[in-house]
Amino acid sequence: MINAPVWEVNLVVYGSITVEKTVKLNEPKGLQLSDDPFYSDIEIKRRGSSSGIEAIVTAYAPSKQLAREAAILYFGQMLDALAIRIDQPLYLNFGDRQRNDYETHDTLRRVKKEEWHKAFKEARLLAMKESTFLRALGWYRKGLYTEDPFDKFLAFWNSIEIVATKYHPPIPEGRSTGSISKIWESFKSIWGECDNWDIIQGQKNWIDDNYKIRIAIAHGTQPVDIETVKNVVTKIDILKLVANKFLTDWRQRRLNPEN
Repeated sequence: MINAPVWEVNLVVYGSITVEKTVKLNEPKGLQLSDDPFYSDIEIKRRGSSSGIEAIVTAYAPSKQLAREAAILYFGQMLDALAIRIDQPLYLNFGDRQRNDYETHDTLRRVKKEEWHKAFKEARLLAMKESTFLRALGWYRKGLYTEDPFDKFLAFWNSIEIVATKYHPPIPEGRSTGSISKIWESFKSIWGECDNWDIIQGQKNWIDDNYKIRIAIAHGTQPVDIETVKNVVTKIDILKLVANKFLTDWRQRRLNPEN
């Protein structure tokens, strides 16, 4: 691969972020540690009067298509790690053409060079050691930027369920081994008993109720009418807060990919 051509891939990220000035980085890439890893040159700049940023990412690849796919994967994983840190919607444009009709934002979060660097480092570390958790962060980022309330609900819920399914503590004997029990025991392992949970303190039916909504949406049994949409919308803000805290606390208290 070292003899492959070097491509410059132009990417656009729509969202409520910007940079003070052009950021230039040289970040290792690839899914394996080595003494001589591949590095990618990255340039991140403002989008003029529009919200979001533009990026140029170098990629080694035998073809234009493979170079673009590699850059999208690499940069997208970094955005997954960054989105939960800054809690802002970040949509990576997959197409060759920029979208002119995407939502604009009049208040933008400046992302500093060190924050970009830390996000690249975190994404690479998780990709190597905890790919399931990185996938959960990807769902959380989707929940931030998607506008469809059903998709938003499912994305935030999936970010919780993926982590609980992979990492949950042992399920007590006699309890169901399904998703509800896995999430319940995962919450207990980091927050203690339900009466001590932040955000949803004492809400013992919260997991069950939201799981029922998830099943109805995913299986297509949820009717698409105004009342249903309103009901789902009222659940999203709390679900987002719970997902953010759960993922953040789980990363800090339960994962140790550095070792």
